[in-house]
Formats: sequence, structure tokens, C-alpha cells
Amino acid sequence: MRHSRSSHAVLFLCRDNAILGPMAEALLNHWGRGRFTASSAGWEPAPGVHAVAVRVLRRAQLLPVVLKPRSLSEVAGPDAPAFGVVVLLGQEFPGGTVPLKGDPALASWHISDPVAIAGPTEAQDRAFERAFREIEARVKIFASLSLDGVDRLAAERRLAEMEATAATS
Repeated sequence: MRHSRSSHAVLFLCRDNAILGPMAEALLNHWGRGRFTASSAGWEPAPGVHAVAVRVLRRAQLLPVVLKPRSLSEVAGPDAPAFGVVVLLGQEFPGGTVPLKGDPALASWHISDPVAIAGPTEAQDRAFERAFREIEARVKIFASLSLDGVDRLAAERRLAEMEATAATS
């Protein structure tokens, strides 16, 4: 996994990397247009990306290149980039400390898991679309941030302010 020197490497991290992570990765790679290079991973990766998430990404014409959820160990290896930002999606990381090299800025985006919605297929489809829109709103704000020359603490402060703004919108 190579990242250009001019881009900020961002990792979206969630439990199974089957829904929220692939959506966030595809959206930031689209809206970040070279300023950011996004990856996603999970600490308990699912065997595949959820079928409804694939449909949502296909409708948005943002189908990611990788349709297999990656494990955190795949992006934390010796050849992996040093991520400048790690965004936790949905749940907190077990143990609290994300085992990645470097000193990435950490952010947490509180997005509801669309699989938690019970009921007819239409209700679940709406939940996936809502999660997609919530992530897209945050990604658009995130992609507009200037992180060049900013230390980790300042980046975390900007990310927390961004999340507070996005959560109240």
C-alpha cells in the first residue's frame, strides 16, 4: 500500500470493516482527490463487505477497489504506511490503544450501525443510505481541513471540532 508524499494517509477503523469502513474509505478517496489516501480495516474483519453497502456504493458510483474487508494486521505490518490520522467508526477500539506505528491523530465518528435496524428490507436500506450520508457529510468537512504542518494534538482538536459540527448538523 503506497501513499504519495503529498497525501495524508488516513485509516478508517471499525470492528468488522464490512459497512462503515469501506464507505468512508471510498468517500474520502473520492472527496479527498489526492490530498488524502484512505484505507480501512477491522480488528474482527467480516468475510465480505455487506451486500447493501455494496449496493449503496455502486449507486453512488464509488465502488471501492477492494471489496474484501481488511484486517488491522494487514495495515499495521512493517510495510504499511504511517497513518497521519486514524478515525474510529462506530465503536471504541478494544483496549483503547490502536497498535499502529507513528503517532497518528485519533478521531471518533459516531455513526449508527445500519445492521442494527430491524424490520423490512426498505427500513434497512434507508438505514444504510442514512449511514452513507452521515459519513459523506463528515468526509466533506474532513477533506476541507488543512492538516499540513499541524502537529498531532492540533489535528485531534480540529477533528474533534469537525465531529461536533457534523454531529449537530
